Amino acid sequence: MKTLNIIIPSDFTLSSLNIIPVLAERYPDQKLNISLVHFLQLSDSISDLLLLSRRSREYQLISDEFYAGCTMLKNDYADRIENITPDFFYGNTVAVFKNYLEEKETGLIAMPENHSYARLTPNSFDPTILMQRSGYKIITLKAEVKQSLTIVNAEAEHELLEV
Repeated sequence: MKTLNIIIPSDFTLSSLNIIPVLAERYPDQKLNISLVHFLQLSDSISDLLLLSRRSREYQLISDEFYAGCTMLKNDYADRIENITPDFFYGNTVAVFKNYLEEKETGLIAMPENHSYARLTPNSFDPTILMQRSGYKIITLKAEVKQSLTIVNAEAEHELLEV
């Protein structure tokens, strides 16, 4: 089974995961590696640039509910989805973005229709124009919500089991 690497722009909200079931149904004969990517402009600060390879600060912006949603989707579509990983892209030029896509061996960019991206940091930006200028295949999909994705935290689950 051939593996397709897909980049999805994301603001790491649960609603940004709604496109994944649509992709899984659209490509039933392929394994999918899905990267949910948030786009950040590079800082002008020299110290920020020197510490860029050691970034973990941004990953603290991703909620536990988002990680749980990724795990649930991976389990629900285990036969089709190999990996779902959050990632950050640092830069704002087409050349740097193309290098990123090549490094990820990207076969497709999937964009949710009518999704407005929330800014996680002051350096966040909407990647639409950058993606269009990259020359990569882009599909825009309507992310239909079949079932609302709700996550029960561990404490509430434990209390429910005790009753």
